Amino acid sequence: MKTFNLAIVGLGNIGTEVYKSLNKNKDIIKKKTGFKLNIFKVSAKNYKKRRTIKIPKNKWEKNPLLLPKNKNIDIIIELVGGNKGIAKKLVFEALKNKKHVVTANKALISKYGDELSSIAEKNKVNLEY
Repeated sequence: MKTFNLAIVGLGNIGTEVYKSLNKNKDIIKKKTGFKLNIFKVSAKNYKKRRTIKIPKNKWEKNPLLLPKNKNIDIIIELVGGNKGIAKKLVFEALKNKKHVVTANKALISKYGDELSSIAEKNKVNLEY
């Protein structure tokens, strides 16, 4: 069975729900797809913020820009938002480092979608929105 290691960047309302949903439904996902999804790392602007989920300390990465270079990560889920700063750098670097990317970032896709798609195609990875 293939395991995909995920990194979730951005733990606001959406990121927290994605984290919960992936954990809650991991067995269903495995049964339906034959793939195991493992939340390997998470990152957020304020890692000390009180959250409704408990995340083990070893899963935290304080600097999200290190995640694209982590050889153990297969998929980066970007939920920061905006078309500048961390979100832009993270997605571009992830695709250049041959990581699949899933994002809910309308602003980023609107402004850089064609360029990001070209980078993803060149590196044989998926850019999912």
